[in-house]
Formats: sequence, structure tokens, C-alpha cells
Amino acid sequence: MINSIRLFYTLAAVLFFSFGSFAQEMQWYSWEEGYKKAKEENKIIVLDAYTEWCGWCKVMDRETYSQKSVQDKIEAEFIAIKLNPELSGTYVFESNNYSGDELIKKLSKNKFRGYPSTFFVYPNTGNSYMEVGYIKADPFGKLLNKYATKN
Repeated sequence: MINSIRLFYTLAAVLFFSFGSFAQEMQWYSWEEGYKKAKEENKIIVLDAYTEWCGWCKVMDRETYSQKSVQDKIEAEFIAIKLNPELSGTYVFESNNYSGDELIKKLSKNKFRGYPSTFFVYPNTGNSYMEVGYIKADPFGKLLNKYATKN
């Protein structure tokens, strides 16, 4: 009987903690796919500039981008792109080719200050705005509202 109770509680705990793995994941695009999609759908790009070594980038993924309110807002009005500028690649923006680092410099108007950085890019006008650092979910939601109505 005691073994049955232990088994029940063990299974209940496993099921309870495994539901987190079924949490909704946001659709992230590559620069090429996302830029094209944003132009076609006339949507704003929210670009997460990150690196593998950036601890605060991982915190932002875990605590900000994982929130349903943030995901719902992004999916409704934005195209989400993740970009690691340290990886090799060529990125086309306004008919010009850039490396990842060059693209970030272009989007930041040569004022890039570190990771994580979030860019709001309006592909049909070429305008871009940068927010630097880790941003909690509630303030990030306010930024999404601000940039959704900016241009």
C-alpha cells in the first residue's frame, strides 16, 4: 500500500513538473526569413541580439520571452528574429550586405553598447530603435506597445 502511494505521488510530481516543457514557444525566425516576412506582412521586427556567452541574454529568454503576454503581443504585431552577430553570415538589409556585427552597428546607428540588445526594425521605412540590457516582462510589454504604434 505504501509503495502504491509513493508511486502515485512520484507520478503526480513527474507530470506536474513536465507540463513546463509543454509551454508555448515563440516562433523565432532567421534574419533572412523574418526580414522577408516582415516586409511582406508590413510588420515590425523585434530582433533579439544575443551571444552564447551572455548570461543576461539567457535570463531574458527564460524570464521575458517565455511569458505568454509577451509572446501573444509579439506574435500579433511583430516578427521575432534572433541574431547572434558573432556567427559568420551575410545579412541583407535595404539591398546592402552586412556581416552580423555590421548589421548590428547599422541598426544601432553605430551606438551599440552590449548584450542583450533588442531592436525594433521597421523594414518598410528602414527605421530602427535599440533597447539595451535585460528587460523584465512587464516593462518589455510596455515597450512592445510603444513600438507597435511608433511608425
